Amino acid sequence: MIRLDGISRTFLVGDQAVYALSDITEHVRAGEYIALMGPSGSGKSTLLNVLGCLDRPTAGTYRLDGEDVGALDDAALTEIRRHKVGFVFQAYHLVPRLDAAGNVELPLIFDGVARSERRRRCAEALAAVGLSDRARHRPHQLSGGQRQRVAIARATILGPRLLLADEPTGNLDSAAGDQVLGVLKNLNEKGITLVVVTHDPHVARQADRILVLHDGRIARRMESEALTDMEHGTR
Repeated sequence: MIRLDGISRTFLVGDQAVYALSDITEHVRAGEYIALMGPSGSGKSTLLNVLGCLDRPTAGTYRLDGEDVGALDDAALTEIRRHKVGFVFQAYHLVPRLDAAGNVELPLIFDGVARSERRRRCAEALAAVGLSDRARHRPHQLSGGQRQRVAIARATILGPRLLLADEPTGNLDSAAGDQVLGVLKNLNEKGITLVVVTHDPHVARQADRILVLHDGRIARRMESEALTDMEHGTR
């Protein structure tokens, strides 16, 4: 589903070029669950932004479902972000004045979906993350884990094939984090391709495999079982 060939991303800091990504080549199959790990500043979030078509690489080729993303104009990239890719962030980014159902409904409104259909799909999405009884609660009335599950429902309401999550459990305690991980795992088992940025070995352990970044490069590729000892040492 994802094919990266020689991807680099360079930023100018003053008159110096800083390589956030350098010669990334990787293939992610449809339905895979990938964890991105590495120290702060290693390029994880930059890579996630490239995958989500929020940022364009400076060099290299990114193909999504066989389509050369670099050849697309801004309007086409917007369509990809709307219909093929979902985003989940550590800070949730819910609209405070809207209740849970209203937040989940937003992508459907922007997509021109009829009101009755919006209500039906919102109800299904909230039920899928275990929050049917919180549909009329605003974000400040929800726990962190509940807010993140609302954010996941919103991110997947249009049926994207790829879900990108940046530290989705970073603000949560272990119990709430495990609930969120369960939701993500269920989505992956239903066929969605999942890429998660994390510092937590317990989170990465849920993935099929792990890419460890360092200085903008893939420094190591490993199966998730390789983190067993690390996980036991941190929990």
